[in-house]
Amino acid sequence: MKFVPLYETAAASGLYALATVTIEADSTSDAVAQAAKSAPAGCRTGVWPYKMISGVPDAMPATADENGKQYNVLAQPDGASGSFAPNGQVFGSFGVDAAGMCLSLERFFNYRLGLIPTDAKPAPLSSSTTSGSPTSGTVSSGAAPVTSGGTFSSGGSATPAG
Repeated sequence: MKFVPLYETAAASGLYALATVTIEADSTSDAVAQAAKSAPAGCRTGVWPYKMISGVPDAMPATADENGKQYNVLAQPDGASGSFAPNGQVFGSFGVDAAGMCLSLERFFNYRLGLIPTDAKPAPLSSSTTSGSPTSGTVSSGAAPVTSGGTFSSGGSATPAG
């Protein structure tokens, strides 16, 4: 299944922006683990399940490692230019991967839903510090559609694909 990383826009902000790359993963937790490798310092990572063709998603059985995982739901009700933010819901992968619920309910709510593990930890802080205070990266969100082939630098900012 395809996923797009969601990176916190600043440490502990609670707002998330889409990266401009897609990830192929066998489960939501696998996608989060892959996306976390490029997370800005001090920021948490989630994912947005992505399906290019509209319609009801195919059932995706939960892998043995995925079964039982729980995720806070991130919603983007203001459209493609808005940020994702927690909406108070929790989805779980019990028998099937929670990503399928996001794809199905997006049609009902008419906006995007992403997932972040309920126990998400911020990415490690970079070795750069200013006066003993850690610096954190930021992620910028643009209105451009998500496409593969974009770049995300480990320097802490997402850049839109051309």
